[in-house]
Amino acid sequence: MGNKFSDYTKSSLVSRRKSYADLPLSFAIHPNTKDLTSLKDIDAVKQSVKNLVLTNFTERPFQPRLGTNVTGLLFENADPFTELAIKDEILRVLEEYEPRVNGVTVDVIDESDRNSYQVNIQFNVIFSDLREETNFYLERTR
Repeated sequence: MGNKFSDYTKSSLVSRRKSYADLPLSFAIHPNTKDLTSLKDIDAVKQSVKNLVLTNFTERPFQPRLGTNVTGLLFENADPFTELAIKDEILRVLEEYEPRVNGVTVDVIDESDRNSYQVNIQFNVIFSDLREETNFYLERTR
């Protein structure tokens, strides 16, 4: 005969799922509550993925190795080697610093006429069965 307390503890631990929350970079105010809105779960992970890609080395205090050289690569010649270097930087930073995602695939598309690269990142979030995607442009802005 099992201990009722330990059976209850096991079932409650199994059913509990960790949730994630983050503040949006727009710092949008909720129209009714006049409080900052927040991003939850998958949206918070998507924002984190994009933030990691756009973070330069030494940009975050006490974490000089966190980030990528993507913005520096934007000023290189637009060729397949630069596309591959951007892709490798993105894969490296997500593998090292974003434990909530796996199965990452990255497509970098050269759009020289717009002076930018289109980045499509697909990934699995560890707490979801769905394949997620985030898209954005990397643009030269100096």
